[in-house]
Amino acid sequence: MMFSRSPRIGAGLAAAVSLIALQASPALAFDPTGNEIADTFLSLLDAEDGTVESYGSVDGSGGNVTISDIVITKDGDEAGKVTIATTTLTDGEIQGDGRLKLSNLGLQNLELTADDGGMSLANLTVTGVLLPSPEELQADTPPVGPGYKTFEASSIEIRNEEGKVADIARVASSIDAMDGELPTAGQFSVTGATIDVKQIQSEETKSLTDLGYETLTVDLSGSGKWDPETATLVVPELKIDAKQAASLTVSLSLGGVTREVVTQLNDTSRKPEEAMAIVQNVTIDSAKIRLDDDSLTGRILDQEAQKSGVETPQYVAGLTGTLPMMLGMLQNKELETQVTEAVTQFLNAPGSLELIAAPGAPVPLSQIMGTAMFAPQMIPQILSVGITANQ
Repeated sequence: MMFSRSPRIGAGLAAAVSLIALQASPALAFDPTGNEIADTFLSLLDAEDGTVESYGSVDGSGGNVTISDIVITKDGDEAGKVTIATTTLTDGEIQGDGRLKLSNLGLQNLELTADDGGMSLANLTVTGVLLPSPEELQADTPPVGPGYKTFEASSIEIRNEEGKVADIARVASSIDAMDGELPTAGQFSVTGATIDVKQIQSEETKSLTDLGYETLTVDLSGSGKWDPETATLVVPELKIDAKQAASLTVSLSLGGVTREVVTQLNDTSRKPEEAMAIVQNVTIDSAKIRLDDDSLTGRILDQEAQKSGVETPQYVAGLTGTLPMMLGMLQNKELETQVTEAVTQFLNAPGSLELIAAPGAPVPLSQIMGTAMFAPQMIPQILSVGITANQ
């Protein structure tokens, strides 16, 4: 597998590796182990702002190199430390360009501590790994992240200064197909991310507490397939599912996503302004957004009705009664009627709301952005937007 400037689907791996400060330093702080694969891996952990303080034993047998008890400290932060109980490097191969290729990378019992909190995970397994060379990591524009085929981490705990704020049962992603160095298909999921709402101080979490949530469990999942020959990108489903609250599902089909566009986006991943210019000719072929209620809408309506000093049905009636006036800006009577009927039905009996964009011909993003600036009320018309409730 070739090293790539990792797709957005691969963000999980980049995040995990950044936890252990995957950067290069010009000199090694640790004593060489005598095992070339182990030393190459440890040199990547020996970061510019961190140091591999120590490791336990190094054992190489049957294609596996096992390193025990790695300890990494962060320069200038007395509390900053990463410990990894067991690291397993399988089928290691140092390539001519200095990259480290592994069929499998396994970490067990990783613990990160810092002055503002920390995290831990029980297991992390990555297959088809291609780690960048120290020279690539030292460059002004380093690779976005390591190349890989599958990534899975389990039993993750995240802490702040006050203690645990979230548990995540499992994070997984995969790159399922490639076109040279560019990924063409992949998927990801986050399962059982449970947030302790009381431990996070913000306006958003206060609102959740007011709605009766002490914890919130969220699942995320998504997949995508890019066909470079037809220049189409299809996202069948991107879903955020908050238990006992609501789920949001997005699907879309884009055109004009050429190899050149993808390559340029990778090259400008840290320059949003340039990225916006690159996607001007990308088109929206179709899109769908669906909200499925699981008690959140009722909680909000009850809360707002209580603030207004009325019963919920009376509050809903007043709210839906103002819809025609609010929607007048659309300057589209047919859509205005459609939205009013759908929203009224949803608010009286919360089930689902589905918004569909099905233009007769692909619409360039440049046209959408121009319309948003000068005539935003026309966007529903150029995208042929429709809305339904409780279907």
